[in-house]
Amino acid sequence: MIAHRPAAVRPLRAPACRVLSACMILGCAALAAAARAEEPSPRPEPTAVRTSCTAEERREALRAEQEQVLAAAPREVESLVAALEPGGPLAGWRLSHGLVVLAGGGVVALDRIDAPPPLPPLLLDAPSEASSPEDWLDVDGEDGPYRLAGWGYFATYVPGSEPPARRCIEPHEWFVHEAGWHTTDGGMILTPGAEREPPRPTGVGVFFWHPQTWDIHFWAGEDGVPTIAFDNPRAREGGVRLPEGSFFRLVNGRKEPP
Repeated sequence: MIAHRPAAVRPLRAPACRVLSACMILGCAALAAAARAEEPSPRPEPTAVRTSCTAEERREALRAEQEQVLAAAPREVESLVAALEPGGPLAGWRLSHGLVVLAGGGVVALDRIDAPPPLPPLLLDAPSEASSPEDWLDVDGEDGPYRLAGWGYFATYVPGSEPPARRCIEPHEWFVHEAGWHTTDGGMILTPGAEREPPRPTGVGVFFWHPQTWDIHFWAGEDGVPTIAFDNPRAREGGVRLPEGSFFRLVNGRKEPP
């Protein structure tokens, strides 16, 4: 939560006479096709084969996802603080990092683990266009009105586990949010790999702690189809950047930035 991407096969080199003989028997075109088959393929995009969806099915699944979320979640609120009050449109939610805007997303994060479907458990609200990056660093200062820019899903991560299955979504589109404390200044102190909360640090205000989680972000698209990406493709520059290692993907056993 913010609360809260093969080894090349060496071409076969046969002596000239063997190549000529093979061409006579099989035809050079067949050899060329076989050689192409030996070449490594680029990493496929999220398409039919890897998601069990055709490209059009994926597009329609994402379109339906955005329609559901935008119909259920508040599209704009003047004040997040007021919206979180009992009876408000976001009652039961919490500000994962206070009111600071997070760098890369350009948003304030809100989470609610028991959000009733079709609401996702993570909402990502962009501050007013009239606000400046200097305004975004105040953990208690509002920069409304806020507009829903994206949303996300999260689930407990266990080493070796697969991410939750969602229709037309590839496993590699998920990433891991490292364990750690969310602090009252809007930042985070990491506790890499911890399965239980360690002794709390001193000298800093702690909001809450969480273990490693699977995480995925959707960013609302003007064409009705959201983009799945770690960072918001339309984010403004600025905001609080969480510590290096706060999010990662495991690639061949190595942690890489999402």
